[in-house]
Amino acid sequence: MSKNTFAVAMTYCGAVIGAGFATGREVVDFFSGYGNRGLAGVGLATLMFVWVGVVILDVAQRNPVYSYLDLLNYVLPWKWLVSLTDLIFLATLLTGVGVMTAAGGTVLKSWGLHYSIGCAGFLLLCILLLRTGGKGFVKANCWLVPGMAVAIVILCIAQVSVPALGGYVRGPFSSALLYVSLNTAIAGVAMSTLKEKLDRHTVLAGGVAGGLLIGFLLLVIYGATLGMGSVEIPLLRLAEIWLGKWQWVYALVLLAAVLTTALANLHGLASRVVKPPGYWLCVVITAVAGFVIAQYGFISLVAFLYPLLGLCNIVLLAGLCYYSLNKFKTVRRNR
Repeated sequence: MSKNTFAVAMTYCGAVIGAGFATGREVVDFFSGYGNRGLAGVGLATLMFVWVGVVILDVAQRNPVYSYLDLLNYVLPWKWLVSLTDLIFLATLLTGVGVMTAAGGTVLKSWGLHYSIGCAGFLLLCILLLRTGGKGFVKANCWLVPGMAVAIVILCIAQVSVPALGGYVRGPFSSALLYVSLNTAIAGVAMSTLKEKLDRHTVLAGGVAGGLLIGFLLLVIYGATLGMGSVEIPLLRLAEIWLGKWQWVYALVLLAAVLTTALANLHGLASRVVKPPGYWLCVVITAVAGFVIAQYGFISLVAFLYPLLGLCNIVLLAGLCYYSLNKFKTVRRNR
């Protein structure tokens, strides 16, 4: 795998593997709660993540796409829809910074740090990682994502090998569609800024590798969390079971997962709002706004953010279908 392909795949995964993913809560709600039938949903979601990754990267590589607004202009058919979706995205990204800051502050609070100080320290780390703009964003994902993936896999394989808890049932394909839809916008935000790393090979290899890694992590978390519907943070519970007093190690992994999503939100918003000379200032201002938003608390913010995120992502997912259909028609006409 080339250096650019690895960077693109890790950036894709880093955008998707946020707080909900690394806690195991999203996977329980969307897949594990359906018991054995949830496995089919995991398979469908994996295929969709591969498709979403390849299509977004293809749009970015073939067209002058440098931000998610450029991406929207190429995949949505009407200007008014682009403007509406852009406004929803801006609100979602800003709120997303606040939610991830709240999550980071909550993890640090469990280590004895005051919540507000934890939020401030978390945002300071984000600002430092983004001090070189897009390069810092990509490097951070290349450092953090492999470690997160390894920790999640080890913890889940331990649980699957010697189950500490039980199993449970219901129905999965619509959950797979909704789950991919909920994660498409932030993936689009992250990958629409990678143009300098893209060529035809990287588009296909990076999209497929990123989608398959996300699918693999979904699979191992699904297997490990069957029967854990009543547990608030399933993977942290597994860390307590398997790591005992060393559970803080997984808390670090969870913090890294929150960090990658916060970076994607900060970087995406700053890339959209200003040109490169003003990027750094925009990151700082957005971080301050994120700190203020985070004071409302993690649970309250998630209740507000997820419906908004779902709305905007369904529009983008439909736009990617529209783009793919038009491309297919063009290829057939040219034969």
